[in-house]
Amino acid sequence: MEVLKNTTIFLVGIIFGSFFNVCIYRIPRSESIISPPSHCTNCGMKLKWYELLPVFSWVFLGGKCHTCKRKISIQYPLVELSTGILFLLLIQKFGFSGQAISYVFLVSLLIIITVIDLQHQIIPDELIIVGAITGVLLSLIKFTVSWIEAALGLLTGSGTFLIVAIIAEKLLKKEGMGGGDIKLMGMIGIYLGWKLTALSMLLSIYAGGIIGGLLVLLKVKKRDDAIPYGPFIAAGTIISIFFGNDIIRWYLQSLM
Repeated sequence: MEVLKNTTIFLVGIIFGSFFNVCIYRIPRSESIISPPSHCTNCGMKLKWYELLPVFSWVFLGGKCHTCKRKISIQYPLVELSTGILFLLLIQKFGFSGQAISYVFLVSLLIIITVIDLQHQIIPDELIIVGAITGVLLSLIKFTVSWIEAALGLLTGSGTFLIVAIIAEKLLKKEGMGGGDIKLMGMIGIYLGWKLTALSMLLSIYAGGIIGGLLVLLKVKKRDDAIPYGPFIAAGTIISIFFGNDIIRWYLQSLM
């Protein structure tokens, strides 16, 4: 029974991941995520049902369009698998609860935002707005933190990054934090409250510093090249969702 439940959750996750791929492709291009139906972005051919099976279609078709034989990015199965795995882990940790629903929604947005930011170096405002409004509603029906915690989380996230951006602009004469990152952190704060939001920011700074440094050392990026920060925020947030309270507890105990 447990295996069936976990398999069902995973399958639901990869189906949602398939839809997220549509969002990732269409939202930056200001296209409808509903119509037209899914089609090859190269030849325009409408995809048949067996070409729409999450993960499996990509494998069976050898990562190529059935019609024009153009390669299909590995992004598609990776997003689907990541979504399935994260959905499963969230339900396993939080059960079928309001909190789990809230985190599933937040993580879904973070998956979409991460890939869009990596590809286009933008964080679409519409995703932030949808996330913020939904976060407020979830707080009011007590699925997440209290509305006071949500407000403090919003102020902690957006306020801290805004201060960083202002200081960087005044002292370093360059953009230290993009507007999209500021809004994203504020939106996340609505779901997490101020403590986990602060931890998410700290973890994102560590992740950004380490990975950014490695990219420069490996000469993948130059020192002055812009590196999308949204993925680091997403990584820090997901770690906080799963392990944040344990990390905070460990840290406080280590001080005593």
